[in-house]
Amino acid sequence: MIVETPSRLHLGIIDLSRQFEREYGALGLMVKRGYRIEVVPMDEGLDVEGTEKEKKEVGSVFEALKNSYQLDTGFKVNVKRRVPRHIGLGSTTQLKMGTAASMMKISGVNYDVEELATAAGRSRFSAIGTYGFMHGGFILEGGKRRVADVPPLSTRMEIPSEWRFVVVWPEASSSYDEVQEKPIMKNVKVSVEYPRKITHHIVMGVLPSIVEDDIESFAHHVSRIQRVVGESFSKYQGGTFHPLVAETVEKLEEITYGAGQSSWGPTAYGITTKDKAVGIKKEVQDWLDDIGLSAEIWIAEPDNEGAVFTQ
Repeated sequence: MIVETPSRLHLGIIDLSRQFEREYGALGLMVKRGYRIEVVPMDEGLDVEGTEKEKKEVGSVFEALKNSYQLDTGFKVNVKRRVPRHIGLGSTTQLKMGTAASMMKISGVNYDVEELATAAGRSRFSAIGTYGFMHGGFILEGGKRRVADVPPLSTRMEIPSEWRFVVVWPEASSSYDEVQEKPIMKNVKVSVEYPRKITHHIVMGVLPSIVEDDIESFAHHVSRIQRVVGESFSKYQGGTFHPLVAETVEKLEEITYGAGQSSWGPTAYGITTKDKAVGIKKEVQDWLDDIGLSAEIWIAEPDNEGAVFTQ
């Protein structure tokens, strides 16, 4: 079996005020260019072709599924295409959910996405990647009541097919991993005005702009959300945006409809349309060359399908 996953652009945590019934909550969307993983059954055990970290993470998934679902077969897993790690694209969730779902399908075991995420150790603070893996599209999730909860899927919407995201990643750079982010997420606290601002932009801006295919309005509201979220974490990431891409976000805001940083970064993105994306990519590359920053740039298409499984 081959599974091909999307990647995730995380557009922000909604509520870090600790003043309401729920904590966190998030919005984000899925784009093409994720993992391609081959999973085939074998008599017993686990054989993983990949990096040492991939071997460890797939191994943890395999052991969790054996314990939770009593799987009685082994698997050979080959990571044929990967997402760069800890740069804001949700690589760990896509790797773990991709291998977990494949093992379950091969074993003929029914599952729901929340249970699988729990078994795979996902959705600790955000479930954008979990629901995006399953459904693709734009995802809004409703936060946690309790630590063990998988946040509920509040809204899933199709991203207009002509929208594009010019993604910029400073090469050989990364940000916080899951161990490093845990104490930050548990301790950061902001004024209640922050979630109120973010929620207003979501309800009165982001959601209706998707329905109306209004990319300018969508990008405007996402940009405003990203700055409020960035202020929430500025103490921990060295500014409103990761220092490596702060200038890049500013540049992208000038030449696209709106821009931001995915999760902890250091991946930045600009929101534009299919007909403008190639020209913007070239302009960004020329600008990066001028300032001496080496970065990978690509044009990301929206993924409204989620993970695809083929025999």
